Amino acid sequence: MSVKNIMEKRRSVRHYDSSYKISSEILSSLVESASKSPNGNNIQATRYLIIDDPDLRNLLLPIAFNQQQVIEASTLIVMLGDYQAFDKGNIIKIHEEGFKAGYFDESLRDYLANAAIKYYENKSKEDLKLELTRDVSLASMSLILLANEAGFDTITMSGYDSKKLKDILNISERYLDVMLIAIGKGTKAGHKTVRHNVNKVMYRNKII
Repeated sequence: MSVKNIMEKRRSVRHYDSSYKISSEILSSLVESASKSPNGNNIQATRYLIIDDPDLRNLLLPIAFNQQQVIEASTLIVMLGDYQAFDKGNIIKIHEEGFKAGYFDESLRDYLANAAIKYYENKSKEDLKLELTRDVSLASMSLILLANEAGFDTITMSGYDSKKLKDILNISERYLDVMLIAIGKGTKAGHKTVRHNVNKVMYRNKII
């Protein structure tokens, strides 16, 4: 199925077969492919926290406004951005790995690493939050498309209490939580939605 067809057919599914299991191998394959998503300076800041402990899921249910997919979906993933990805050491390490893999020479390695370090060094916490949100969102969309291609249903969730979620899961301030993604086999199709005509959302050269 083409990406266009997946996009046309995709629905946000809220009802899942709680007995259906997704194997660790399939889930790892989906995450591995999603990790190839575009990201700023290739710092690879996205983290995928898989929640498969039923007790934890039950604790998360009320702080996610009792959305049943939290406990019914085969997989619940907390999509996180890692602020430590901006550290100089991480940037140098990644570009050194690219050099050793033969993807570029020493000159380009140093240029790319130094450019990335300089780009982030004077950014505010809010600037870095935006960078993480952007990168994690790109990876999240990739993960959803890959899951749909594999025959699973999905839904993204921003409706949850961020502070309580981080408290329950012991997520430190090192990480920014961006969204939750539920993946599984739906038992009830998501409803269709109306989208704007392309002429309402696409502009050329200026926006009014």
